[in-house]
Amino acid sequence: MNDLHIHNLDLNLLRVFDVLLEERSATRAGARLGLSQSAVSHALSRLRYALGDDLFVRDVRGLKPTPRSLEL
Repeated sequence: MNDLHIHNLDLNLLRVFDVLLEERSATRAGARLGLSQSAVSHALSRLRYALGDDLFVRDVRGLKPTPRSLEL
């Protein structure tokens, strides 16, 4: 984890991360959070950069969390 990026982490991104873990879909996560799918994808991109991991990969059933994602 890059300390420089983690100090600047927007804590709202953690809420998006949590809902993505539950929903496994950016569209459904967005609906629960009152955000568009695009906004959720953008938040995920920011998290990926800050944490240095893909966090989720596409799967036939939706977004599959990476091992690092499950650690968090």
